Order: sequence, then structure tokens, then C-alpha cells
Amino acid sequence: MPQGPTDTPVFEIASERDSDGVFIVHVKGELDISHEEELRAELNRGVAENNGGIVVDLTECEFIDSSGVRALLLGREAQRADADGQGGLVIASGSTQIVRILSVMGVDEAIPVRPSVRVSIARQSAPAAAMTRRAVVTPGSVTTATMNGRGRR
Repeated sequence: MPQGPTDTPVFEIASERDSDGVFIVHVKGELDISHEEELRAELNRGVAENNGGIVVDLTECEFIDSSGVRALLLGREAQRADADGQGGLVIASGSTQIVRILSVMGVDEAIPVRPSVRVSIARQSAPAAAMTRRAVVTPGSVTTATMNGRGRR
């Protein structure tokens, strides 16, 4: 990892809106407690300006700690609370290490994780396709469960 002038890991964050209106937050370097507020600010800006969903691009993120995960989850909650929010929040990461951290912490249960920005943007244009509803019949009752495309509740 490249080091800055004070031997601290380099961190960069930038955002853009693509032609379909998806707000993309690009994170590069190490996402830890010293950069949590920067990510939260970008996610809040995305929620405020949003009309096409938000993709958090972690494809160039080399490390994420619990404070970075917290920022992602708070961004998801802000997106859900926004009555006009369309498409939700999706994470793009091809890093085995980052995906494993997100999985171990259960983030992938709350926020879809896709292997690339392109796949994440495609997910934004068809969010309903990833969710199906099915009836669960148990003796004496019928309930409805929501399943995400991977067979989890």
C-alpha cells in the first residue's frame, strides 16, 4: 500500500453520478476509523441527491475495519429512511479479503455485495429481480418469507 508523507496509508474517496442516475462512491486505500466520517458524509450526500440508488465501490479498498462497516450500515439505514430513495445501496468489491470481512460481519445479509461496479449498477436497475416471495406452510399457519437470490432469509 502506498504511504503518505507521514507514513500513513493513503485513502481517497470520490463520488460521481452515472448516466442512469446511480450515485457511485469510490473508496481507495484503507477504510478505518480515521476515514469513517468521510465515507458517511459521501453516503449522506448520495442519499440527499439520490434518485437512482447508491453503489459503494470498494474494488480498490484494501482494508476495512468495523468503523467502515458501521458507516456502510448507517448509509443503508439513511437510504431506507429516505422516502424517495430508489434502488437502495449496493457494495461493489472483488477483493476476497473485503468480501470475507463483510460476510463474517453479516453485512452481506443487509447490503447486497457484487463483484464489480458494473454488476452493482445493473442490480440497481432491477432490484426486484433479486427478491422473491414464497409461502411457508407449517402445521396450523401460513407465513410469507422474503428470500434474496442466494436462498437466505
